[in-house]
Amino acid sequence: MILDLNEHTFEKAREIYADVWLGFKESTLHSFLKKAGFTQVEVTAVAKEPSEPYFETLLASGVKSR
Repeated sequence: MILDLNEHTFEKAREIYADVWLGFKESTLHSFLKKAGFTQVEVTAVAKEPSEPYFETLLASGVKSR
């Protein structure tokens, strides 16, 4: 499972939160998991802040066989 922000343009996050990446696109998280060998990959928005900068949280999950 991965819990991260959806891609955003709030540049101040680099300074305030020491963010290296400004979130990820849903398709990018999906691709990361598929390339790592996960199946049943799902990426879902699970929360969105009601005020600026309106961060949206994504939950990505998958199943990995042994």
